[in-house]
Amino acid sequence: MLYIYCMKTKLFRVLALASLVFFFNGCTPDEVETTQDQFKPLIIRLTLTEPIAQSSLALGTYDRLYVQSTYFTETIDGEYPNQAGRNSIEYSTTALSNSSISFYIDYLHLLGTDVSGYPIYQCNTLNLELIYNGQTVYNQSRDLGSEDGTCPDGHAWQVSYTLP
Repeated sequence: MLYIYCMKTKLFRVLALASLVFFFNGCTPDEVETTQDQFKPLIIRLTLTEPIAQSSLALGTYDRLYVQSTYFTETIDGEYPNQAGRNSIEYSTTALSNSSISFYIDYLHLLGTDVSGYPIYQCNTLNLELIYNGQTVYNQSRDLGSEDGTCPDGHAWQVSYTLP
């Protein structure tokens, strides 16, 4: 019986000591504030020169911008009347310096088909702008919209960027 009592007492002491080590080994409030202060505002803006046109798969027309990034995924699709006429996607968040950002952007604008049944595409200039901590750190444009080479940059754009 005395043996069990001694073992419980030793176990209690070890647990108490371990608890003290964990409590005093955490971050101080100054360290927490410093980490939070390292997050800076980031604005991701995609803008098409021409707004998304109304489209209908039933009529063979298609106008759609899709973006998937490290931070968000969004689509503007001309099949939805409330989205036709939009020309930009903007997302606001925060990020740390030296954060890596990846984007997959897909823009396709099919006007229909010609008399032979070949697709007719229309190009549109898409501009990607990254504004980090109030400064434009990335600003690039591509002419997208086709799957057949009509548009110089095709329909897909893969972007990888590391914030300063």
